[in-house]
Amino acid sequence: MKIENYLMLIVIICVLILVSGQQGCEMMGSGESGAKKTGIDYSLINGVDYLTAGKTLQQGELFYVGIHIENYDKMPKSGQLCIKDDIAESFGGISSSSDGECQFFNIRAADILKKQSTGFGGTQITEQITPGVADVYFPQEQEYSYNSLPSLLKPYNGLLTVSLKYRQTSQATATLTVPTDEQPVMTQEPAPIAVTVTKSIHKRQDGYKVDLDILLKKDPNMKIFSSDFAKENVSYFNVELLPQTMSCSYSNGEPIQNPIIIENEKLIKCSSIVNMAGEAQQSYPLVITLDYGVNIQRTYPFNIETKIK
Repeated sequence: MKIENYLMLIVIICVLILVSGQQGCEMMGSGESGAKKTGIDYSLINGVDYLTAGKTLQQGELFYVGIHIENYDKMPKSGQLCIKDDIAESFGGISSSSDGECQFFNIRAADILKKQSTGFGGTQITEQITPGVADVYFPQEQEYSYNSLPSLLKPYNGLLTVSLKYRQTSQATATLTVPTDEQPVMTQEPAPIAVTVTKSIHKRQDGYKVDLDILLKKDPNMKIFSSDFAKENVSYFNVELLPQTMSCSYSNGEPIQNPIIIENEKLIKCSSIVNMAGEAQQSYPLVITLDYGVNIQRTYPFNIETKIK
């Protein structure tokens, strides 16, 4: 059979399967993971009496604010959730002073189920993630309402700000081999700061000098702080190549001091002397630890109808 006829036959079979309502043909070797979301995410809870984005409240109307939190990480999380509006305190509503009104939350780790299937495209492994969930409600007593706003022809524009803070401790790991030129393959759970490492090897008498360029790159959509949230754009940093001793500095040669400052990205250079003791090759575990606070802040516009009908 000619190759053109063979390809045409495959296409016809796929079309017939799709028409019959069965699962269609997959590209060989696709094997894409079903896990699309990681980390913590949240959204406003919808409901008749709940404030949501774009909602119009009547002056004097009672309302609540609910936040639905989802955790897609393999570790449980805890933190603080705060809400506030931008309307003067004298008109009621949500407190707008400082961080507003806050509650602490705890949320379990996600359940991750790996499935292996064998088909026309070969063996495929997919991950099904069921996030840990938690709902936080405001206020804890009574209800919110806006009162005494002046009568306007158009609805009064308000803004709800939601801020979710939690502590992130993450590790990036790899196996580093000496004296090969093989670059380390980093393993890291998705986090606001991603870690990449480039290795170079230089001969030194009975051993080798190992140089590492460690690039820390922050997600531009996330805000990071010290673990106590006292300072912005800082993180604790530590690197280990056990049992070796490493020395680290910034790209300008200045020694590393914790915490490090990272606004967008930061390059750190580390080195170690490895004595081979006559062995052809050695492997060492490389562990890079980061510890910082994360703040996910979003705003939601809403309206207040003040015109007397």
